[in-house]
Amino acid sequence: MPGTRQRRTRGEGDRLRAELVTAAIDLLLEPQPLPAPSLRAIARACGVAPSAVYMHFASQDALNYAVIAELFGRLRADLDAADPVEAAPADRLEALLGAYLTWAETHPGAYQLLFERPDPAGDEGEGPGLDLLDRLARLLPDPDPHARHAAALRIWCALHGVASLRIHKPTAPWATDPRTDARALVAAITGLPAGT
Repeated sequence: MPGTRQRRTRGEGDRLRAELVTAAIDLLLEPQPLPAPSLRAIARACGVAPSAVYMHFASQDALNYAVIAELFGRLRADLDAADPVEAAPADRLEALLGAYLTWAETHPGAYQLLFERPDPAGDEGEGPGLDLLDRLARLLPDPDPHARHAAALRIWCALHGVASLRIHKPTAPWATDPRTDARALVAAITGLPAGT
């Protein structure tokens, strides 16, 4: 029978342990999406029958897309509230980066759902939330739009690293706060001053 192993002889435990670790690593080489709650579990949480969910969402994917869209809406609202739109671009950039990091810190599960799993299938053609990248690019000083976009993408990568590592490695020997780390990374990417 496939998958059936013969009993190991005494003293082969170390070899089996190594095989188990290797098998686990092989299984983890592909990205593992965060599991979304099932339609049945969501219906149970709302106190309705699963069929009621299908009256509003045709599939699990449709519900997942609605969740992602709602969470991006909440993130945008927090960014809007923090954005001093009359201020200089560098000050606006600083405020938005701080708001992004605060949102990640106060909503770690939502942050992981938005930024640490593949985008859900949707009808919009473009990944949800990519407008945030354009918003960031508009605040950068480079006159070349392609260079601004490339720098914005690098900043997002760096910022995501700060946010994600703070979520997953809270006991790391962090020497500074997340905003200070973000300022230093933005300064390294753009040549802008690191702020205060």
